[in-house]
Amino acid sequence: MFTPESMEQLHVVFYERDVVSVADALVKQGSLQLIDSAEMETWAENLKPAGTGETSVQLREKQELLESMFHQLGVKPDLGRARLPEEPWSEIDARINKLRSELNGLLSMQEETGRELNRLRELHDRLQAAPRTSLPVGSGESTTYLAVETGRVANENLGILENSLQSVLHVFSRIGEFGGMTTVVLVSLRRDQEKLKKALREAGAQPVENQKESDILTPEAIRHMESQISDIQKKFDQHTEKIREFTDKQVRFLSDAYYHIKREALKQRILKYFRKTEHTYLISGWIPAKERESLIAEIRHATRNRCIVESLTADEVQAVRDGRISVPVKMNNPRLIKPFELITGAYGLPAYRTVDPTPVLGLSFLVMFGMMFGDVGHGLVLALAGLFFLLKGGSEIRKHIGLLLCYVGSSSMIFGFLFGSLFGFEDLSWLPPLWFRPMESMNTLIKVCLYFGIGMIMASMLLNMVNAIRLKKFWHVIFNKAGLVAVWFYWSGIVLVSRVISKSGAGHNEDLAGIATVVLVSSLVLLFFNEPIVHLLEGKKRAFPEGVVSGLISGLIEVFEIVLGFLANTVSFVRIAAFGLVHAGLAMAVFALSDAVGGGVGSVFVIIFGNIFIILLETLVVSIQTLRLEFYEFFGRFFQEGKLGYRPVNTELK
Repeated sequence: MFTPESMEQLHVVFYERDVVSVADALVKQGSLQLIDSAEMETWAENLKPAGTGETSVQLREKQELLESMFHQLGVKPDLGRARLPEEPWSEIDARINKLRSELNGLLSMQEETGRELNRLRELHDRLQAAPRTSLPVGSGESTTYLAVETGRVANENLGILENSLQSVLHVFSRIGEFGGMTTVVLVSLRRDQEKLKKALREAGAQPVENQKESDILTPEAIRHMESQISDIQKKFDQHTEKIREFTDKQVRFLSDAYYHIKREALKQRILKYFRKTEHTYLISGWIPAKERESLIAEIRHATRNRCIVESLTADEVQAVRDGRISVPVKMNNPRLIKPFELITGAYGLPAYRTVDPTPVLGLSFLVMFGMMFGDVGHGLVLALAGLFFLLKGGSEIRKHIGLLLCYVGSSSMIFGFLFGSLFGFEDLSWLPPLWFRPMESMNTLIKVCLYFGIGMIMASMLLNMVNAIRLKKFWHVIFNKAGLVAVWFYWSGIVLVSRVISKSGAGHNEDLAGIATVVLVSSLVLLFFNEPIVHLLEGKKRAFPEGVVSGLISGLIEVFEIVLGFLANTVSFVRIAAFGLVHAGLAMAVFALSDAVGGGVGSVFVIIFGNIFIILLETLVVSIQTLRLEFYEFFGRFFQEGKLGYRPVNTELK
């Protein structure tokens, strides 16, 4: 915590016959970030790469097949719990092909049933919308968008007629039978009229002369269609249930197989980082110090101890000291603080060996959010929303977002008790403020925010000095624009401004003011000449490399920036008080609108939806303002961004 994890560089030399075993060990252990040895050592450029990093066609086809099956099932592979199958590849392939055929059969039946169901529903809807008319029983009749065809079909040919109409959206009605012949009425959409005629011809239908009128849309026909729809819906549901059962039963094996394929493909891809001689191979990479022994043990086991392993701390690597390569950064925070890494990561990764501000950011973020959004009820809603995300599960990022919502909701609840506010109600006798009410104590709120801002600025300068020490830039600890001299200047300025505002009397306060004035002037002079002083202390020949005039102008500008920056940054924290008052003001506006409605249901409606509006709006606005204060007023003085994030081998398996 407070600094990224210590990283070490690892070099391993092993025999050619062990290359597959080593690749398997690297993927299995998973914590090495492979790099090309030629990037660190120029002599390694003469060694040939061991592979192209391309995945074989066979593995790609297997992976695409499984991805297609997961897509058809509408699920994602569960790689988090995946295990390597114990069966050999031949058995795995045979089982996958068998499952693919079974799945295609199930999906085909579901699709066919679904098409039939949709056709019947469409015709049913059209028939329901059609006028209930009677037509002479004859051929070629039609109504607006429905076509009607009739004919007399031999009873033994009715099956032929029904088979011919399977692909046609239609209603089949029998309206009479005589002499082994059945008179039928077929109804379809007008676009399918020719298909009706063709089906009647194939069944040997005889035309029907105009006789009495007959109702083509009989209630029996509608009920028959509705019965058909119900039967087909049951079939569709049965197919869907079979697919669901198939998914529940086989997704574990499919996930395991997919994980196996991804591992094998990864083993092929990482070969591009291997360099080889005639009989040996060389690999290099970065690994967290605490993972080193575990990886070395895996490699020694894979090679049966036929290997040479060298590990160096980041400070011992010449390429790092020369600035030719960067050390990958892995933030190292406890599980409860990890969600705040999302916020730090939005600004950037801290450079290796510098301070990771995530713990300080987490605490200050919650305090500022709570002060701007202090309400027991609103905080409870946010906390419950976060709990919902946590219980729903999903990706690691979603869980972190859920935990963040729980944190900020809890902070809002705490400040809600301190301010005595519940869903905007601030006059509840059973919820008195444990501290003060913002609208009644504006001066107190502003003072608290200013003091908090001063503390944040001081913390940023302290972290800057720690960074300078860790990076061995010792003179920057004193003369940097956020170093020790700047701290003296800032504190003496605060003392003098506080004395003017409070109008203190004589005595020891006068002595303190005199000391503060001397410190202010002397620190200002040191800040003005800080660049030439540092140049001389570092042993450079010229105090003003670009000329005296240019150096003096540069010093003047820098002092102006420092003074203006301290003033602007400190005053900027007043926005915490401003948005805290805005939050209370919005609640007052909602209650005023509720009173204007005149009570009753309308008033309750306004209060409920007004609070929903406040929660949505204020969560967004307060989050943005809190991030602004963190990034611009806090991070800006000390944060040094890293160039490279830690990406171990197993990243591609998640």
